[in-house]
Amino acid sequence: MKKFIFLFILLIFFYLYLHYYIASFFSKAGIKKTFAIISVYLICTISLLTLFIRHRLNNNFFEILSTTGYIWMGYVVILSFFILIANITLKIHPFPFKNVFWITFITSIVILIKSFYNAVTIPDFTKLSFESKYVDKNYKLIFISDIHLDSTYKNKLFSRVIDKIANENPDALIIGGDFVDPGFVLDKNIKKLKDLRFPVFFVLGNHEYYYGAVRTESIVKDLNFDLLKDRSDLLGRINIIGISDIRTEELDKSKVIEFIGKNYKKDYFNIFVSHQPLYFKEISDKYELLMLSGHTHCGQIFPFHLLTRLGYKYFCGEYANKNSLLYVSSGEGTWGPQLRFLAKPEIVLINIKSTN
Repeated sequence: MKKFIFLFILLIFFYLYLHYYIASFFSKAGIKKTFAIISVYLICTISLLTLFIRHRLNNNFFEILSTTGYIWMGYVVILSFFILIANITLKIHPFPFKNVFWITFITSIVILIKSFYNAVTIPDFTKLSFESKYVDKNYKLIFISDIHLDSTYKNKLFSRVIDKIANENPDALIIGGDFVDPGFVLDKNIKKLKDLRFPVFFVLGNHEYYYGAVRTESIVKDLNFDLLKDRSDLLGRINIIGISDIRTEELDKSKVIEFIGKNYKKDYFNIFVSHQPLYFKEISDKYELLMLSGHTHCGQIFPFHLLTRLGYKYFCGEYANKNSLLYVSSGEGTWGPQLRFLAKPEIVLINIKSTN
């Protein structure tokens, strides 16, 4: 907990510094530095306050205000990155500053618009195909993760994702955690999940613990999800093994491997669903399976890709070892800023073909 508080305070100071960095750059373009600093820090304060007010005053106005605050946070990261590139460029070659300023500013706005578009567009399918002698028929599964529902607006967007998934008529939907976040509203857009004609398997992510694991389990039960909380379940000849969030539960690799061993079924197609993409090599050295994970968002907003890569060996996409495969999804939704820069959302469509 102390480590989390320290990291949070560090991020706040870094966020404040980025505003000073932006103000300094704008002042060089002829804007008075005092005015620039006051302006960006006023926006900074408002963006931070809306995040806390939002969950206490849950209405449409504060939802819009909070979304705007989060988008500003994302834009600060994007703009700071391009300012850094501009400053490096100016050190290498003395281009006219105003030209560099306007190129930097316009580019950041274009990227902001594109990032928002990526975040609110219904994701495309990423297709994975497998052949197996263990399945008795062909199966079509869909995997999504990191939806982060915390507003009625996100619920409406996700309702369209549900429709797209339902149109595929899969044999099952697997949700790999971070389905809810503080501020979650169980409305008609989400309750339609109860009417799906196929089972929904669900594992806990770290944000379910932030929202409240007990509250999440109640919602999952109401939606008729099959909660794989440290257990497995069968879908025909497919054995789906689900584990709670590894880092929140502080599970080391020996405990994870031991858990898989207890739930692994020989002569079945085994799928291991873990919100966090950890210990794949150690697992796949011992067991043949398909591992499905999320959590990383593939960075979500560049340059956070660089930080995420430092924390996670298995960052994004496919990783193979022996006869096993790990797929780390970029996720369907967004956490924090409703922006995606160089990390498009996705829905993973898995086809398993019987070779019998």
